[in-house]
Amino acid sequence: MTTRIFGYALVYASIVAFLALLSPSAAWAHLCGPSKLEVKKGNSLEYAITGDDYVEYLITDKGDPLVAKIEPPTNKDEYDLRFKIVGVGNGATVFKIEWESSTRRMGCRVKVTVNE
Repeated sequence: MTTRIFGYALVYASIVAFLALLSPSAAWAHLCGPSKLEVKKGNSLEYAITGDDYVEYLITDKGDPLVAKIEPPTNKDEYDLRFKIVGVGNGATVFKIEWESSTRRMGCRVKVTVNE
């Protein structure tokens, strides 16, 4: 009887451990902001990459500077990166930001549409 209970407990513990590996918090260290944004010409907005681990980043595609500009984060907390996007002229452009944490390396892509 004791052996059977121990066997069930071991199977249960294995299932719980496996499910913990699949949970979003364990699988994803950082989350990209929205993939599409709209901003009015002359205005700005914030684009954030949020996480639970230190991250290094590189803006690999700065898009069309005649449409919108992206400014590096000014915050000192490298767990969450907050970029400022400024609408310059009508149109659409794409920014790409590559980031690397202690557990993974990924990238974020955001399409910005600027209107009058």
